[in-house]
Amino acid sequence: MQQAQTAFSILTRGPALPAASRFVANGLPPRAASTFDAAWHSLLGAYLRRTPSAASAVVLLRGMGCHVHNDHVAMRAFVDSRGTSGLAFLDAAFTAFGYAPQDEVAIPSLPVNARWYEPPAAAESWPKIFVSELRTSELPDAAARATIYEHVDGYYDGAGDAALRAALAADDSDALFTLLDEPPWAPSAADVAAVRGSDGGDPAMRAATEYAAWTLTHGHRINHLTILQNALELQALTDLRTLNALLVSEGYAFNLAGGTDGLTQGSAAAHLEQSSTRADVVPHTFGCGTVAEVPCAFLELIQRHEGFRGFLGQNAKGIFASTHAQ
Repeated sequence: MQQAQTAFSILTRGPALPAASRFVANGLPPRAASTFDAAWHSLLGAYLRRTPSAASAVVLLRGMGCHVHNDHVAMRAFVDSRGTSGLAFLDAAFTAFGYAPQDEVAIPSLPVNARWYEPPAAAESWPKIFVSELRTSELPDAAARATIYEHVDGYYDGAGDAALRAALAADDSDALFTLLDEPPWAPSAADVAAVRGSDGGDPAMRAATEYAAWTLTHGHRINHLTILQNALELQALTDLRTLNALLVSEGYAFNLAGGTDGLTQGSAAAHLEQSSTRADVVPHTFGCGTVAEVPCAFLELIQRHEGFRGFLGQNAKGIFASTHAQ
């Protein structure tokens, strides 16, 4: 708990970076900044408490003299049986504060829509946000689709929409935090296991069923934050691979879905390199009362090149594997 508090202080109270150094160019003014600051701080604190590996990495790097800046966080959602979009629901939550929608990101061979959002340049501590949603109708197993719809249908254009509108109208940061952090549905352990196992032995579909199982379990809560390598300001950590090597030497478990080195997604030529740890495992109480250890959230590392502000779909697909069950 102490490490999470220390990491929180590092990420929220450090010296601000210029917008160009944060790869941010959104000129819109922040809106209701104090409300979003309070909600964001609650979200960040909750993430750090459930992701001790990320908290310890932040503390480790700061102890080495690094400037630790969070480039972005990511959230997941579903498209329900009527085509109602969870991504649009989250879009409304962030654009209300001055976040600007950016490019759609195509995820190859995965039935997922994605878009990223840039914070106002003047909001120096707000991260970019990467939002994705599963096109549930494209899962091949009818029973898995029905299980997801049973829990999700009616939320994005019903109770969730009403609660979000009320929170925004009242500038209620606590309500906004609850909407974005607490899972809005409570599947049984058997529901999640059935969805996860519905890939039919098809490796190409496993990524989709893992995404579905994770999102059915955890809802929209932050699944990772991201340390920006460009901002570290330490000569010994000249690029993403040296940062990877440092954390590997310190015992961090990495997602091995990467490129030529087994860890790194993308390349300098593509203007974006990313890597990620394995998700920390946490106890979770399912709707049936079963308590089980499940993969939750992880840490991403990113290096941007040539002023590139956005995201790459192939990289994102590899990063998603950080939350796969072993």
